[in-house]
Amino acid sequence: MASTEKANCWEVMACDYGPGSSEPCPAALDVTSTGVNDGVNAGRICWTVPGTLCFGEPQGDFVDKQERCLACRFFLQVRDEEGQEFRFVKLAQGIRDTDILHARITQVESLMGIRDRLRARFNLDAVIAETTRQARILTQAQRSLVLLLRGRPPRLHGEFRMRGRAVQVEIPFDDSSAVGYAAVNDQTVNVRDPYQAPLQQDDVPFNQAFDEACHCRTDSLLAVPVHDSDGRVLGVITAANSTKGAFSQDDQWFMERYAVEVGLAVEKARLLQEATAAGRMASISESLAGLSHFLKDVAHALTGTSFIIRRAIDRGRMDDIKTAWEILDRHVKRLADLCKDVLTYDPERPDEICPGNLNATVADAVSLLQAEARTRAIDLATELRRGLNRWPHSKRGIYRCVVNLVVNSMDACLPSGGHVMVATDYRDGQAIIRVSDNGEGMDAESKEQVLETFRTGNKARGSGLGLPTVVDIVDRHGGRLEVDSEVGRGSTFTIYLPRAG
Repeated sequence: MASTEKANCWEVMACDYGPGSSEPCPAALDVTSTGVNDGVNAGRICWTVPGTLCFGEPQGDFVDKQERCLACRFFLQVRDEEGQEFRFVKLAQGIRDTDILHARITQVESLMGIRDRLRARFNLDAVIAETTRQARILTQAQRSLVLLLRGRPPRLHGEFRMRGRAVQVEIPFDDSSAVGYAAVNDQTVNVRDPYQAPLQQDDVPFNQAFDEACHCRTDSLLAVPVHDSDGRVLGVITAANSTKGAFSQDDQWFMERYAVEVGLAVEKARLLQEATAAGRMASISESLAGLSHFLKDVAHALTGTSFIIRRAIDRGRMDDIKTAWEILDRHVKRLADLCKDVLTYDPERPDEICPGNLNATVADAVSLLQAEARTRAIDLATELRRGLNRWPHSKRGIYRCVVNLVVNSMDACLPSGGHVMVATDYRDGQAIIRVSDNGEGMDAESKEQVLETFRTGNKARGSGLGLPTVVDIVDRHGGRLEVDSEVGRGSTFTIYLPRAG
């Protein structure tokens, strides 16, 4: 046994599971790691060894115990003692060929960087495509795919490309195949030469029927379960046909790391779906509030003009009937336009953007809410700059934006003394619509939540209404929406619309 002047884990932790004990720890028996971090066996790289007897009970692999290991005083001691010579993992242990060693270092660097590359991606299919591409490269496999559990009863579904065509794979969630076995038993499966030795160790099955269905041949297979944050199996990530002839323990280590990334991606996608659904429900609520203002205004107008017409008929005053009829006709048309918008709205079909009077669109939206503003003792005013009478915009879309922003501003105002200003301007080739209020304003956290709503709003198409739709409509115009707010000083929402659209 090699000697060392540096203490090993069983010596520092005084656990009585060293090499000479009656029940040695797996780290004390791992002779392949002797010399790593100047330790005996795996005595100074014990965090990489599965099943160590820390705290008197068997631990899991590094993924399971990493949080505890990285906070362990022995790990911190070894890291400080070794300095720049510190070995965190023992991949490539024993490799003497410099080309192979360089390739393994490149693999590790690629693995460490994949999380940063995937962090900005929210589309689950794109994340899976990138993950399987990297897994295929790092394990030198012919193909790699992710199969996720779906349906009732659940089955494993996946897709890979072969000779330029997409191949759909569907595998039962049972022990009839190696992939199903990995999912059902929640363990990694490494199959070698299945056609030469169909009965694998531990009786892991290999079902040749799936090769026949996919018109391919599997000479080696690595299948690793994918988990969610609660440890439930979500699916399996696989690599098939190693160019080396079989998948090594290092390949298995890489695939287990990629399985973690797939699990994170699936959970992120599900959270986004839930957030989108919640956003749509909130958007519908906001749209109903906006519609209630609209319908209340129209109802007041219809009731008032109906009374004027009835009284004018009784008195025989045709001039009053004519005047009231013009008001009634205008509001009936507004109501008809609303019904048409609701019935024909298609969130996937952009509104037509064409030159028009931007000030008139803004003024129409403000006039809709004037009656409600008077009822709530809010001063709703406008400052409209000239020169915007031929500005490209969707009249219906910008009208909806202004209504939503004004409703939000009025809701932020105090019960009395509220003031909301809607202004238009022109600067640096952009038309500007600004909605300001003297309401309570927002602190930094609330403002960030609003900004997050804006950032995710353009993906929440489906209701066509509410704050997320403001962002969606502005995006379709090639513009942007900004918010400025301070507690006690109100908020300002600004829409920028370029002429080019």
